[in-house]
Amino acid sequence: MKRLGLWAMALLLGLLVAVPVFAQEIKVGVPLAMTGPYTDTGDNYWKGIKMAIDEINEAGGLLKKKLVPVRFDTQEFAPERVMQGADYLCGQEKVMSVHAGWAGWGQDIRAYGKYDAPFFADDGSQAAVDVFKENPADFANIFQLTDTGINQAASMFRVLMALPYEYPNKKVVIIHADDAWGQEVGDTLEKNFKEKGWEVALKEKVPYGTREWGPILTTIRKINPAIIHVEIVSAQEVITFFRQFMKAPTSSILSYGYSIVPREVVETMGKEADGLIGEVPTAMPTPKAPTPEAQAWVDKFEKIYGHRPQAGSWAAYSGVKAWAAAVAAVGDETKLKEVNQYIATQGYKGETGMWKWDAEHVMRAGGDVPIGHYQVQDGEMVTIYTDPPTKPYLDFKFIKPRWIK
Repeated sequence: MKRLGLWAMALLLGLLVAVPVFAQEIKVGVPLAMTGPYTDTGDNYWKGIKMAIDEINEAGGLLKKKLVPVRFDTQEFAPERVMQGADYLCGQEKVMSVHAGWAGWGQDIRAYGKYDAPFFADDGSQAAVDVFKENPADFANIFQLTDTGINQAASMFRVLMALPYEYPNKKVVIIHADDAWGQEVGDTLEKNFKEKGWEVALKEKVPYGTREWGPILTTIRKINPAIIHVEIVSAQEVITFFRQFMKAPTSSILSYGYSIVPREVVETMGKEADGLIGEVPTAMPTPKAPTPEAQAWVDKFEKIYGHRPQAGSWAAYSGVKAWAAAVAAVGDETKLKEVNQYIATQGYKGETGMWKWDAEHVMRAGGDVPIGHYQVQDGEMVTIYTDPPTKPYLDFKFIKPRWIK
């Protein structure tokens, strides 16, 4: 019994030694959608942010200080809500950095630009870039983790044109959500298709919460387009569209763009969703990653969360790590302007290579951080192309959807 007691004490002491003990903390702001239509994407971002924070803390902290996330629900990004988040996190809680996903398409730049804490967002919005360009010196703390919706939509178009598939006609239907992202993507796709000689036979803007697609599908079946593109980043809308479409499908490639991102889409439909294609910006290609370091990251993510990473997870993770690397180099998390300058000029060496922000503090797609284009195969998202430049990804192939005869 005595030996057992000594063994237990030794084990306890070993566990205590293995767990870092921190005398100080660093607060990290995390404004994400926790309620409303963007909840699923908010969860994607949170998983990446939490993974990065946990890794840093388990390794002894940042400058031997524990990172503590402070969360704020951005809901549906109403300008006043975004401003409340900035004032709460930066003004009241005094966080040393802010890590967001979608955050407001421009109003977030104004809200967080009032402060100096580095702000990482995944807006993918030209409107956000335009705000930055008004006076870059005032927004030196802003860092976009992905390219704009305009460039992402152009990438979608390039891949649709590159698929090893002969379209039966040159008619396309575009359906997009009634928000800034949907409008930006929808307008860009329309422009690109028309320039290529395609007929945009229907372009429909729909509100979030749309579940009944009968009238639109009736029109689509009369058109019988070669491509249907749906850009609504909310799971139930795109799930119900697909299921109602499949009751009498047209021979159309069904392109979901960024709509493929909410994890609930694939989790709910599984193999039923096979054939759908979509895109993920600043993508970590799966199921096979491009480098050993990237594969180790994917494997770890899957072990923690039980599924492959979705859009936003790796980008948000990388934002935390880029900030932490800058703080470590500067040596003081409170020297916010110096930290911002380091991020802007030095970038960050990630799992697939270098992240380098441009003069507008945007992570432009390409090189080590491409846009990934996926197809659901066997109930999971498989990378079939990366862009730019447009090229097939490894040996993964596009498979003609089963509803196309």
